Amino acid sequence: MDEQNITKRVLRDDTLVINPGQMLDNNNAHSMAGAIASAQASGYKFIIVNMANLQFLSSAGVGSILGNIETSREAGGDIILCNASETILHILGVLDLTDYLTIKSTEEEALTLCGVES
Repeated sequence: MDEQNITKRVLRDDTLVINPGQMLDNNNAHSMAGAIASAQASGYKFIIVNMANLQFLSSAGVGSILGNIETSREAGGDIILCNASETILHILGVLDLTDYLTIKSTEEEALTLCGVES
C-alpha cells in the first residue's frame, strides 16, 4: 500500500479534504478507502476529494470512493469530488457515475456546498 501520496487536510470538525495524488489505482485504492473510512469514523460528514493532481483513475480507485459514499450520505454529509480533469470526468461519465457522484469544478464550490466559508 502506498499511502504516502494521499494527503488529508482538516477544514473544520465535520469537513476534511483528501488529495489522492497523481494516481488512484490498485496500488493505493485500499489506502484511499481506508482514509475515507477513517475520516467517517472520526465524525467527518463531508469529505472533499480534491483531484487537482490526479492523472490516472482505475476501477479500483473509483471503487475506493464509491464504497464509502452511502456512509457519508446516511450521516447527512457527502463525498464531493472537485478539480477533476477532463480525462477523469470522461472516465466517470463512461462508467455512468456523473449523476450519482457529487462533482464540483473547484474546491471553493465544494466548500460552499459543505457550508464552509472561504
